[in-house]
Amino acid sequence: MTIGHGCDACRGNSGRGGIGPRRSAPESARGSAAGRTGTLVAIACAVCMVLTSCASFRPEPINLRASARRFSARTLHNRRLTAYLTALGRPPGNSWGLRRLTYVAVFERPRMKIVRADYRIALGRLRTAEQVPNPKLGVSAGFNVSQPLPTPWSVGPILTFLVQNFLSKDALIGAARQNIVAARAAIDSVAWDERQRVYDALLALWLDRRTHMLYRRQAAVDRAIARAVLERYRVGAASATALTTARLNAERAAFRQHQAQLAASLAKARLASVVGLPAAALQRIRISFAIFRELRVPEDLAADERIAVVERPAVRRALADYNGAQYRLKAAVYGLSSGVKISPTYGMSQDDYQYALGIHAHVPIFNQHAGQIAVARAERRLAAQQLKSVQESVFSQIHQAVIYWRRSGSVMSASRQALRSVDRELAASRQAYHAGTIGEVRLLGARLLVLRARLELLSAEREHYRAGGNLMAALHRRLWKERDES
Repeated sequence: MTIGHGCDACRGNSGRGGIGPRRSAPESARGSAAGRTGTLVAIACAVCMVLTSCASFRPEPINLRASARRFSARTLHNRRLTAYLTALGRPPGNSWGLRRLTYVAVFERPRMKIVRADYRIALGRLRTAEQVPNPKLGVSAGFNVSQPLPTPWSVGPILTFLVQNFLSKDALIGAARQNIVAARAAIDSVAWDERQRVYDALLALWLDRRTHMLYRRQAAVDRAIARAVLERYRVGAASATALTTARLNAERAAFRQHQAQLAASLAKARLASVVGLPAAALQRIRISFAIFRELRVPEDLAADERIAVVERPAVRRALADYNGAQYRLKAAVYGLSSGVKISPTYGMSQDDYQYALGIHAHVPIFNQHAGQIAVARAERRLAAQQLKSVQESVFSQIHQAVIYWRRSGSVMSASRQALRSVDRELAASRQAYHAGTIGEVRLLGARLLVLRARLELLSAEREHYRAGGNLMAALHRRLWKERDES
């Protein structure tokens, strides 16, 4: 029947004087409309391909051998580090002290790079939370077997838009912003940790060098005592036991000197490791210990303690985590539906232009996000307890640091008083030696007592300056005034 119908049409057209089948005006319109539909679909597909090709992936493989070579070649005078220090107002100079070495550690060590990467991730997540979802483009096609002419096919584009749930979206944006605050606080916390590590390593090097110097002087005095006892032994004025004891003391002093020298070398290597450099990078480099020359501790430590309990980066980070948990709970409560999807469609079928509008939304029938809300509430309680724990830890750290600082200061004062006493005894021994009332061994013994008192004072200073570093780390406040620009 279809073939016959088609032939009748052809014959009818020929009977009107035509030379063959002609398309009527409506058929031409339908053909042009179908062509426009196909053109729109092709243009939409091309636009999607162009937009998705805007972002590109570039692989960045890591060569472990090359990275190891770069680490071994690090120095304090490379161009990137010089530019970094110059931008911070601390260009490389003749000496390297706490501030410059802290900047080097921040520049070279991976911990700061890691937290900065976390900060960039937090920024990216904020952009993800703020961005508007892209529409979805599709093509609808149909086949109508009951109406084969002029074509049983129908085709048209489908464009779907998501009208978001703005309450849930605002909550997610707020959580992302709190993540940024937490990431910034993490950067501040790591910067203080790096400063504290450099301070401890610099203090260890300074004290180990002074210890080596004192043990070297003590070894020289013990050798002089051994020589003096040997001379007395030869003339019969000293016993063999006294000579043996003097020689053992000299050998022990020499051993302690070598141990102190090794400790000083290891301390310098540790300082290089703390600032992120190979040990060879600190060779022939003048290290400044001016940070330990002047100590300036505030008198009102209670005020600093109150500030630190609420302003420490760890506290601010814990608070940001708690606020972020609150926003996530809000998003869980208001996020029963992601929004409403609107899908306008357009197509042509059987000489007709067809328009449709679809609206879709999630219906919270089977669940009302009870599980997500319960998890979010538990996370908020966890964040609150973590904030409380951090504050208590900061308070305890400050309290212990203050006690340590005051007690170590008392011990150092007592050690200085003891040193002054033995200094007076040494002065009296010198007068007696010049007067001829005592011998050289007694005078050298007095000098040895002074060196031992200096070693005890050095040990007390070690504890005092270490307590000061702990106090600085607890308060997150710079308590020392540097005399130079290193």
